[in-house]
Amino acid sequence: MDVGLEVSCPMCGGLIEATDKDELIRLSQLHTIDAHRYHVPTEHVLAAMTPGDIDPDEGEDVQ
Repeated sequence: MDVGLEVSCPMCGGLIEATDKDELIRLSQLHTIDAHRYHVPTEHVLAAMTPGDIDPDEGEDVQ
């Protein structure tokens, strides 16, 4: 998976990875609602997101 962005769940610390901001927001909110019955605000997801891991095919940071 070509991971561009990631964020840790504020409740359990689980890693949520996505290729773009919209997907990261959607997956983060799905996770927190399903696992913790908590709706994490979009602003919190955007403030906590960081660049993803190194793409092994490219050998550089994915951005």
